[in-house]
This record gives sequence, C-alpha cells and structure tokens, in this order.
Amino acid sequence: MWFEDFVPGRWYYSPTRTISESDVLTFGGITGDLYELHTSEAYAKTTIFGTRIAHGMLGLSVMHGLQTRTSHTLGTGIALIGWERVRHMAPIFLGDTVQTFWQTTETRESRSRPDAGIVVEKLELFNQRDERVLEGEVALLISKRPR
Repeated sequence: MWFEDFVPGRWYYSPTRTISESDVLTFGGITGDLYELHTSEAYAKTTIFGTRIAHGMLGLSVMHGLQTRTSHTLGTGIALIGWERVRHMAPIFLGDTVQTFWQTTETRESRSRPDAGIVVEKLELFNQRDERVLEGEVALLISKRPR
C-alpha cells in the first residue's frame, strides 16, 4: 500500500501463529533474556502463571511480524519510526495461537520527506481464547505513490 491508500479507521488482520518452545528459547538466546520464567518450568510453576510464558518483547515482535506477513507495506515501507503506548494485558503461554488486528489511526505528510508520509497504526494481539494480550501504536514512514 502506498501512503495515499491508508484510510484512518480501516481495520486489517493477519494470519495466525502458534508460539512454540523453540520461539521462546531462540528469542531468549538472541536477546540474552534467559530469565527463568521463560526457561525453567520448575521455577515458572512457583509463579502466578503456573507455567512458562513468552517474553513480553517476543510478543511485541510477533505482533509486528504477523502484520508484516500481510505485505501491506512491501516495497513502500521506508522505516519504522517508533512504538508508543505498548501495553501487555495478559501473558502469552507456550502453545497459544495469536493473531494481529490493526487499524490505521492517523496519516500525515512528512515534513522532511516530500516523497513520503507518516502512518500511525494501533495494533492488537489476540490469543485463541479471543483475549487481547498486547497492544501498541506504531508510526511508519511510507512512500507516496509515484507521479
């Protein structure tokens, strides 16, 4: 989608993905976040969750990754400018199947790039029980349609 194609208020959705033990261990290895809540079932059983959960930042990465699987900015996306208002509402358990829903909330011209605009989207990640587990707003720099 080009900048001009984004309509505030329009909703979109991604395919689904099941969070696996491999996802959690790989993310922990890449980031160095090997906290026992994610890596030790014995420890996790002593917590309020009763079992291991996915990293919060893994959830954010998966939420964004599921959105990119739709290719809605393929060839037009220039940069991810930033995240705001990220909130974790519920844990993501190993074995949960998640899906991203998002809405364009704002579009505006770029002051520094006349060939691009800024698109703000609110993303929400839901599990298979239809529980919203994560949300946040992302600002993207998107190319305008060539003249």
